[in-house]
Amino acid sequence: MESNAIVPPSSTERSAPRKELIRTVEYSADYLAEIVGEEALEGGRLQAGPLLKLLYDTGVSVALRHSERRPVLLRLDRIDLTRRIRHMDLVRVEGRLVEVGNSSMVIEARCSARSPGEREFRSSHLGFVTMVALDPEGQASRDIPRLSYDSPGGPEARALAAHRREELSERRQALDWIDQAGVFRSEDVVEPDPVPRYDWIRPEETLVQVKGQLISQSTYADGRVKGGDLLLWLDRVATYTARQFTRNRHLVTISINDVLLKRPLLSTDRIELQARVVYVRAHTLEVSIDIAVHSLKGERYSLDSVDFLILNYDGSGEKQRITAGLRLDDGDQDSLRRYLKARTRYAYWKSHPESHLIQSTE
Repeated sequence: MESNAIVPPSSTERSAPRKELIRTVEYSADYLAEIVGEEALEGGRLQAGPLLKLLYDTGVSVALRHSERRPVLLRLDRIDLTRRIRHMDLVRVEGRLVEVGNSSMVIEARCSARSPGEREFRSSHLGFVTMVALDPEGQASRDIPRLSYDSPGGPEARALAAHRREELSERRQALDWIDQAGVFRSEDVVEPDPVPRYDWIRPEETLVQVKGQLISQSTYADGRVKGGDLLLWLDRVATYTARQFTRNRHLVTISINDVLLKRPLLSTDRIELQARVVYVRAHTLEVSIDIAVHSLKGERYSLDSVDFLILNYDGSGEKQRITAGLRLDDGDQDSLRRYLKARTRYAYWKSHPESHLIQSTE
């Protein structure tokens, strides 16, 4: 998860439970703002990684203000990034709590951007980040303040939380049947190609594997890796995989499926990413990344799979057709399931547009 490592208690006793507190939505609301990207690339389209990290940092700030405990990333809900953000834009992310559990906090992160030539901010994207508060011994803290909706922003926050729960349930139900189904036939799963293809590639031929330690200046003193750094790395690998497939360097992530970090990451872990192209349309493709963790003790476990929907565009910034296609057959059931899940996600993505996301990609 971003990192929920369990640290053995020290010889000192655990801190006594704090007196129960109740705080409003407004109490912890905060914003972060940055001029993003590089000056030498001003005007060029910014990759998703820095935006994801800014969303993460905003979630950390809000969760810390509410709980007064160190927060770690548990979940990033599906987020759409279809509005163009360019290098040297001023990006502002406003965060507020919408739901609080025993130790978890769900933060709405609403992003807007303004280029140097614009007078006003424009809405760009909306995400939900779930953080978990840790006590001084590194365990999930069970005494964080409760959230009160009895304030001017309370009713809207409560409604957002309910809507989010409904969408999570709907997305799960849309995909659950695929894992429970038996054998698939490619003719029943694969869609007719929307554009001519001149190159056919098997899914295993798109595989990109990277492995290393995720160490940065922001690593916690107890060895935990920050979730924002993981999100940056994942987007870089997903974009590289898409570039290799399309043979085009102009690609950008426009949607990320739900990310659930079920176990901790430490700076001593070797993290292995296996990325592959699983679905291709006219101008977009989906890259799926499996995350495996190799601990210092030699243990290996699967952390999660993360799916990136990526737009292919040309040097002028306009969408460009993808001329390579995937070659699937009945003998590769794993690839057929991945394809069908991606196809289902794409259909869901197109049928659930956010009111502030108006740029078409197909």
